[in-house]
Formats: sequence, structure tokens, C-alpha cells
Amino acid sequence: MIREALLDLRAQAAQRCGIFRLMALVPPALAHLWLTGAAAVPALLVAVSVALSWSFLFAELRGRGPLLAGLVPALLLVLFAPPESALWQLALALTLALVMGELIFGGAGFDFLSTGALALAFLTFSFPGLALGAPGPAVLWAALPGGGLLLLSGLAPWRVVLAGGAGFAGFAAMFWSLSPGLIGPMLFALVFLAADPFGAPVTAPGHWIFGLLVGGLTAVLCGPALPGLDMGAVVFAVVLAGIFAPLIDASVIAGDALRARLRHG
Repeated sequence: MIREALLDLRAQAAQRCGIFRLMALVPPALAHLWLTGAAAVPALLVAVSVALSWSFLFAELRGRGPLLAGLVPALLLVLFAPPESALWQLALALTLALVMGELIFGGAGFDFLSTGALALAFLTFSFPGLALGAPGPAVLWAALPGGGLLLLSGLAPWRVVLAGGAGFAGFAAMFWSLSPGLIGPMLFALVFLAADPFGAPVTAPGHWIFGLLVGGLTAVLCGPALPGLDMGAVVFAVVLAGIFAPLIDASVIAGDALRARLRHG
């Protein structure tokens, strides 16, 4: 009984978080549609349909209400996917990310990786000829209010974004070169991909470590592409760092416990 109540509370928190993240992504998605015209409409319809279909199916199987959080990776996939992507490729990548990365674990709030980053990773790794696109200025300006609200509300850990930007800038400037034009796309990726409240660590020190890991890995993997930004490298860095997120939290908690024992004898 208690376990079911806790699961319901976590699912409700994930639902509210997903709604706010979805609201933050709607303006940049509309800006993307305005820039690309009718060409992006089929991709958006397919992504939304796939996300809702899997969410409703697993909601029926578990007897809990459907989660709208699946629409977040759907919009991220549409924003970053190259225009030459086939609709079935988008549907397959999103299906693999939602089912294998989120729904089989209990849905949003029970996963440990950024589902949006996972969908983009499946797309680029399964179809190597597809290169992810970086959001343009209009999309970035449209994302600014929503991204700012996510950071202020804590739904996107600001420490992850700050540490990620610092790690990327430091490594890029140290070994290659850094263009000011990379700041916007990198911040967008950090806010909406890396600073996933259920994919990043939960401890404050873990946020700093995770952000530095994402930023440093991105700069290293982007090396040949700098001063440009390879979004595939950003996605791979987020997924790779996300695998270590539980270990980062466990190490931080163990360190705090050790310091407490030493302090109190």
C-alpha cells in the first residue's frame, strides 16, 4: 500500500514536471515550424503520435493515467533531427528511447537517462549518415523564456548548466578554439537535454560533477568539428554522463557519510 502510494506520488510529480518542460518547448517548436514551413509538420505529427501511443499503451497496462512527458523527447527529436530523416527512422528512434529508456522502468520519473538525448542518440547511431542540426537564432530566442523558467523553478538544475558551459568552454579554449556562436546552441542542449531532472544526479555536488563531465566530453568529442558544434557529440556526452549519474550520487552520499563519521569520531 505504501509502496503504491509512493509510486503514485512520484508519477504525479513526473507528470507536473513533464507538463512544465513541454510548455517550455512549445515556443521553440513553433519557431521551428515557422522557419521550416510545412516540411516539418509530418515529422511533428509522427513524433507526437508515437509518443502518445506508447504512453497510452503502458498506462493501460499499468492501470495508471497516461503521462504527457513522452511529448518532451518527441519535440526535442523534431527540433534536432535533420530534414532528410525518414519518418520511420524518427518513429523507430523515439520508440526505442521511450520504451527501452523510460516506459519499461515505470515511465517518466523512474528512468535514469535523458529520454530526449536517448532518442537523438538512437537516431544518429542507428543511421550514421544523419547529422543532427543545431537550433538557429529564432529557435534559441523562442526557447529563452521557457528555459529561464525551468532554471528558476529548479526543474532544470542550474548547476548542471553552469558547470556544463564552463567545462565545455574550458576544454574547447584549452585545446582548440571557441566561437561565441556556440554559446546559444550549447546552452539550449544543456538546459533541455543535460539538465533533465530525472536524468541528472540529484545531489548538488553531483550536479557540478555531472555538468563538468558533459561539457568536457562534448569539447573532446567535438574536437575535429570545432569551432563548430557537433550536436551528435553533445548527445553522446549527455548519454554517457547519464550512465554515471547514479554512481556520482552514490559517491557524493558516501563521501558525506564518511566525513560525518570522521567529524563525530
